[in-house]
Amino acid sequence: MKGETQSAISRFFQLLQLSKRQLLIISAIVSFTLALLGAGRTMAKSPTLPEDIQGYWAQQCVNYIVGQGIMKTYPDGTFRPNLPVTRGKFADIIVRAFPDAPVVLNYNQDYFVDIPNGYWATAAIRKAFETNFLAGYPDRIFAPLQNIPRVQVIVAIASGFNYTQPFQPTEALLQDTFIDAQDIPGYAKDYVAAAVENRVVVKFPNPRQLDSQQWATRGDIAASLCQTKASPSIIPQEYVVAPGMGSG
Repeated sequence: MKGETQSAISRFFQLLQLSKRQLLIISAIVSFTLALLGAGRTMAKSPTLPEDIQGYWAQQCVNYIVGQGIMKTYPDGTFRPNLPVTRGKFADIIVRAFPDAPVVLNYNQDYFVDIPNGYWATAAIRKAFETNFLAGYPDRIFAPLQNIPRVQVIVAIASGFNYTQPFQPTEALLQDTFIDAQDIPGYAKDYVAAAVENRVVVKFPNPRQLDSQQWATRGDIAASLCQTKASPSIIPQEYVVAPGMGSG
């Protein structure tokens, strides 16, 4: 009887051990399945890379910006890098690019008189203002539907990063860098010069010609953001503006 009892106890523990192994196997299978499902959801949420930038001069940069969710493709999968961008849309882009920028200014809800109630980019405009990336025009005008010029994109980035004063004399630096320096508006000169010194100005196809008053394109804006956020090698260095390059 004693032997039978010991044998039964032994079989019981063997069953327990087998059950434990089975549970471990089942647990591993469940964990692996959940991981696959999670990866599938992540892949499903990943932005679709643009279909129309093959061979584009800033192709790698645009893929980075889209992949980071800073700028989006259109419903047909295109990026359309040569389209202009409104000031309202740029506010949305700059906030997506620098979500952790500190608040340094106070914003009154009624500060800008031309932003209608319920405007889709109101929150982005507010944050872009509070973080000192964007300001308005005189008389409390923001002009959210106006296409943003190249020079305002440079000023926005320089202001947000506190690149407000160059080390070199402003006029001399700009004249030695750009063949069209005379076209840069007075309010922007210090910002542009400081941005040049910090190597955050990108200009295609000729970095010596700023074309400051031309509309900034989606590709221009992506390139400017890449120069501040990504590896320096992501932008072809021949298009990154360097101080004094216009005097050669």
